[in-house]
Amino acid sequence: MNLGWPVTPGRYVVGNKSSCVAICTLASIDLIDKLKDYLNEIAIVGKAVTENIGIEKIVLNIISNPNIRFIILCGRESYGHYVGQAIISLIENGVEEDGRIKGAKGPLATLKNLSKEQIETFRKQIKAIDLIGCEEIEKIMKKVRECIENNPGPFEGFVKLEKLEPIVAWHDERKDVVLDPKGFFTILIDSEKERIIVEHYTAEWDENKSFEDWKKCLKSHRLNKIIVGKNAEEICHTILREGLLSRFEHAAYLGRELQKAEIALKYNLPYEQDKEIILKRR
Repeated sequence: MNLGWPVTPGRYVVGNKSSCVAICTLASIDLIDKLKDYLNEIAIVGKAVTENIGIEKIVLNIISNPNIRFIILCGRESYGHYVGQAIISLIENGVEEDGRIKGAKGPLATLKNLSKEQIETFRKQIKAIDLIGCEEIEKIMKKVRECIENNPGPFEGFVKLEKLEPIVAWHDERKDVVLDPKGFFTILIDSEKERIIVEHYTAEWDENKSFEDWKKCLKSHRLNKIIVGKNAEEICHTILREGLLSRFEHAAYLGRELQKAEIALKYNLPYEQDKEIILKRR
């Protein structure tokens, strides 16, 4: 078994890795917390609300632990996705050549990130227990204990997984920031009127100077637009419609700052552009 199990991230909690039972609570996220008292009997319990990526993560985390032989499907289905039904169909029917789960009702039930070998291993390793719609802990745990009593033992057809190594994030302002030829923004909050105020200035940058001191790079600036709104989303979309920026870095920066401004406005916190929000005063 992979020492780093579970092998893919998700909304789940890990219990007894030697247990033969996994539980998928589908769209009933609150069930995860309710089942935490029984983690000594359960290998892993988590939710799944999409019939493509959600199922792919379930498959990878199960086939990387040969001790797991049952998956209990409980909780309510996510509207229009039929994740539980798709998992049962996957085990019973497999997939088409394009990865589409045979017999699945969900429109997105295509597994693009799993090999045929991984899918077939999952189908052979796992038996699905259909409690879809059930949120009663006693009934769920009764099935868990029945599975444990009928545990056939660890699965022997273990499949080696190729791990995609994560990129470690880093940032160097001097290297990453390129000034936007369309100008820059100043962001303020108006607590009395419960709104965010964004000013856009057109600018002419001195291209012969570095970003070490951006004020020295600025040869001219002129107020171009004033945008007011109650949240980051509507302001961002307005800025995009107005065509006020031209660089991805600038868009990412603006999104971060506007979200900070929205949080500060909502919780009556002081906001200063490019500064951290102080959530609790010491």
